[in-house]
Amino acid sequence: MKLGWKLRSDIVGWALGTLTVVFLAYQWLPILTLGLLSFAGPTGGTTFPMNGVSLHWYAELWKATVMNDFKPPLVRSSLLAAACALTTIVLSVMSAQAMRGRFRGNNWFFYLMLLGIMAPGILVGFGFAVLMRLLGIELAWNTTTFLVQVSWTLPFGFLTMLAVFNRFDSRVEEAALTLGASRITAFRRITLPLILPGVIGAGLFGFSLSYDEYPRSMFTTGPDQTLPLAIMAQLDRQLTPEIYAIGTTTTAFSLIAVLMCSSALWAMRRSTSARRS
Repeated sequence: MKLGWKLRSDIVGWALGTLTVVFLAYQWLPILTLGLLSFAGPTGGTTFPMNGVSLHWYAELWKATVMNDFKPPLVRSSLLAAACALTTIVLSVMSAQAMRGRFRGNNWFFYLMLLGIMAPGILVGFGFAVLMRLLGIELAWNTTTFLVQVSWTLPFGFLTMLAVFNRFDSRVEEAALTLGASRITAFRRITLPLILPGVIGAGLFGFSLSYDEYPRSMFTTGPDQTLPLAIMAQLDRQLTPEIYAIGTTTTAFSLIAVLMCSSALWAMRRSTSARRS
């Protein structure tokens, strides 16, 4: 018996929906479990069933009585991620704009930009650290780690901006240039507002990928650790619910950053629609 088109469409829709729910559960259940264990009581451990419910481990995390003080690594990771996000935005927009011009060697340029994704992170970090030592350059989180992390975040921003420019109608730029606008003015007043969602996406890629980057930072950070390195160092010594409290705090921080960017983009779109009306 042949199935009708609507029935087949419904079956495919339910199958894809179920697969999506299973994937999201697989992705988020460990994070939700981590968040739940972070609220264990003062005598609680790192397994179920939880021994009480409290904010004790968050207080201990702030006072840094059991674990090393997480605040300096958190500040370093946040500053490093913000710098990588800004650099990724600027370089990805510039490189994607260059690809629109179809210059000689643009195919080689495209594949060179993607090397940061294809190369194993631990080998990139180790090789870069060896090179810096041969050159006599001291390893530090705000110099060598910044450079090696930008090589990791930039390809993601570049691919994001390429996708945005592939859907971009260049006739609006040509109209602005025909009406006497300079290329800088056309980019600032016409191109940038239209590609702004992609710019924000590239920045979020740069921030999130840098914030929790471990293998590339392991060899290039120097004496001052970033937050992922500090957490991994603590795991080798003692496992307490404070680790879960750190993970929950940083996850919440990342979600808040995404929501703030989304809200700002939504507000700008509403403002633009209101001005057009």
